[in-house]
Formats: sequence, C-alpha cells, structure tokens
Amino acid sequence: MVKRSIIKRLIKKNSPDNRLASILLAVAFYLAIVYLALFLLLGLSNPWGIVIMIFLAPSLISFIIATIFTGVGRKKANKNFLYTSIVFYIASIVLAYDPDWGVFRVVPILLTILVTVGTVMYKQDNEQDNK
Repeated sequence: MVKRSIIKRLIKKNSPDNRLASILLAVAFYLAIVYLALFLLLGLSNPWGIVIMIFLAPSLISFIIATIFTGVGRKKANKNFLYTSIVFYIASIVLAYDPDWGVFRVVPILLTILVTVGTVMYKQDNEQDNK
C-alpha cells in the first residue's frame, strides 16, 4: 500500500503536465542564483558598488527572500511558497525605486514572469485528481 502511494506520487510529480512548469521554475531559480552571485561579487569589488548595494538593499533583501521561497516551493512542490515568492519578486521591483536604476528591475521582472507562468501551469496533487 505504501509503495503504491509512493509510485503514484512520483508519477504525478513527473507527469507531462508539470514538466514545462518545472523547467520554468528551475530556470528562474538558477537565474536568480546567478544574478545574486554576480550582483554581490561586482558590488563588493569596489567602493561605488558597495554604495549602490546600500541603496538597493531593500530590493536585494526582497530578491533573496523570493529566491529562497522559489527554491523551497520548487523542491517541495508547494504552490503557496511559489505565490509568496511572486509577491517578494514584485516587492523587489518596487523597492528598486529610482527610475534611473531601471536596469536593476529587468532581472526581477523577468523572474517574476517566469515564476508566475511556472506557478500557474504547475498542478499539485489535489488539482491533478480533479481531472
């Protein structure tokens, strides 16, 4: 009985319905990790980078929280974490408040779109049973 439920859960998790959504969420997560690494490495490499990081700290903190929620939601297959990450990505866009710094909004906007599409396309166990 236990083996059957585990096999059923694996089949649902790897179903074709979730394959594209999982790919989108994985791409969003790894792009966020790369963006954070580049942002921190380039920001800490010179004094002006540190000043920019100070001004963008609320946006960066929100982006880090959103990335963590995306990773947890993707790993646990929980849409609530993914919806929460969308809210934090939107907060990250809003918190990069200076219009001259629009370049810092491009990646959060792209990731917000990827996570939103991936979350909407993703079907949880209770949603797949209702087909």
